Amino acid sequence: MALTTSIVADLRDPADEPACVLIVDDERHNRELLEIMLKPEGFVLLNAASGEEALALIARQPPDLILLDVMMPGMSGYDVAGKIKSDPATKNIPVIMLTALDDRNARMLGLNAGAEDFLTKPVDRPELSVRVRNLIRIKAYGDRLRSALTALESVNAQLDRNTKEIASTQAIADAATARLARLQKITAALSNTRTQDEVAHSVLREAILALECEAGAVVVGAESGQALTLLHESGTLDSLMRAFRHHQPPKSVGPYAETIETCKPIYLESFEEAVARFPAFENVNKTKSHGAWIFLPLGIAGHAVGALAFGFAGPRKFSVLDRHFADTVSRYCAQALDRVRLRIAAASAIAEAGEARLMAEHANNAKTVFLRAMSHELRTPLNAISGYTEILELGIRGVVNPEQIKDLGRIKRAASYLLRLINDVLTIARFEGARPLDVISIPVNVMLSEVEGLCALQAKAKGLALTVAQCDGEVLVAADAERFQQILLNLITNATKFTLTGGRIDVICDVHENAVRIRVTDTGLGVRPVDIERVFEPFVQIDRHLTSASQQGVGLGLSISRELARAMRGDLTLESTEGVGSVFTLTLPLASEKSADTPAATPTDSANADSPYARALAP
Repeated sequence: MALTTSIVADLRDPADEPACVLIVDDERHNRELLEIMLKPEGFVLLNAASGEEALALIARQPPDLILLDVMMPGMSGYDVAGKIKSDPATKNIPVIMLTALDDRNARMLGLNAGAEDFLTKPVDRPELSVRVRNLIRIKAYGDRLRSALTALESVNAQLDRNTKEIASTQAIADAATARLARLQKITAALSNTRTQDEVAHSVLREAILALECEAGAVVVGAESGQALTLLHESGTLDSLMRAFRHHQPPKSVGPYAETIETCKPIYLESFEEAVARFPAFENVNKTKSHGAWIFLPLGIAGHAVGALAFGFAGPRKFSVLDRHFADTVSRYCAQALDRVRLRIAAASAIAEAGEARLMAEHANNAKTVFLRAMSHELRTPLNAISGYTEILELGIRGVVNPEQIKDLGRIKRAASYLLRLINDVLTIARFEGARPLDVISIPVNVMLSEVEGLCALQAKAKGLALTVAQCDGEVLVAADAERFQQILLNLITNATKFTLTGGRIDVICDVHENAVRIRVTDTGLGVRPVDIERVFEPFVQIDRHLTSASQQGVGLGLSISRELARAMRGDLTLESTEGVGSVFTLTLPLASEKSADTPAATPTDSANADSPYARALAP
């Protein structure tokens, strides 16, 4: 009898010491990621970078579980698993194989090698934690069971006179083995469930057989504090097991309510014990009720989201194994339900994000239409202002005195500023409307010469030294001629605005791999690190007070330039040091041989109102 008691106590709880998990993967970052996922669980974590290293480590210090990568140089995961399972000293260590191959053949190879489970990369952290804990728990039961059986075999000769006790102990061991098998089946079934009803069905099917009960039920609450609803039932439920349908009086809480509120299980071993604990059921017909019940909380992080109930045909004493098995099943069920709820919530979030994206696209389209219409409408009165200003300035309406000439000059400058603003807005509207670009082969040196001629006077007027260095040899770039010229003009104009008199602006060209890089360097004011990305945002200007009123814009030039560069499969970046200067780098792809055979378009003067650039911005 003492030996039986010792074995039962051995099976009661898993080992108090933390479990040891060995991570085997040839990729260091994969090992580190798995360690980060498992560290909060309190496991002792070991790692190996190859199959050979893993086998040597297992021989010195056998772990409780092995996470084994399939694809490794040298010995593969299948070879390592085969070695582990063929060695009697290590064959009972559970192995979870990690693979990016989510197919039946890969799983069959792993199962033939002896692996207990599979996880597909990238690994889901909650699923990894659940499966690792489950297999470690199963191994703990197996180890204790094997220890008990070994003890039984070693003293068998001395216990001939205690055959009944040995038979009882063996029966306990057999029951534990059978329930371990049921737990494995439940784990396997839950790994493939996609809905809450599938989870409940899988749990009840196996648990009812293992506990030898008559009925089972899984009830859940939609939200905290709301009434419980039946998720799935098996067998015939009596009044006590259907108590979730009724609100009990405050002084007579039902078994479901108590289980969920306390997040603790309730074991009722007879009808009399049930009535004594829950007086509201004293008038229930005993002959139509079960004889014993178990009510288990479905707890997640200390909070019960529902309950799992079992009913037995007659009175029953629940052993330690019964209670432990029932508690384990409820944990498996709660974790699976939580995983399903998270999956449903994620799908809902994705759907909401899709709807939000569609709404944003509709709003963006409406904005584009508005910008186009407003740009067109604004140009009409602006043309009239410019025209009548020129008439007055020419003296057609009469003699104009010097003061009036100054005023007319101010009007013309304001009209010119407004025209640039309208052109920038219209460029954004057309660009966002996905106007196709005319990408051809363009000689970079010709374009640089044209831009230098357009910007030289502006730089000289401000007292700046402008130097444009051409590329070595003939270099062709794949770009839209008008947009290429527009970007360069924007960059040099921007450098002119923010470079003080006496400074310099250098334009340098070089070929890097399959791209051309044109760097516009200035000795201007520079940009703070926190503002580097902001300069590319629409309608953002840094340090507006540092430019004169005639130079100020609305902050669209750089935003348009980067978007145009990216549309031509290039990019526009900024490096800057405050107080030293800035370097804008325009990167565009080299023209292919096919595009190089296409006649290159010669850029025209973008300042000319009849140029293609001006026509592109016209409404």
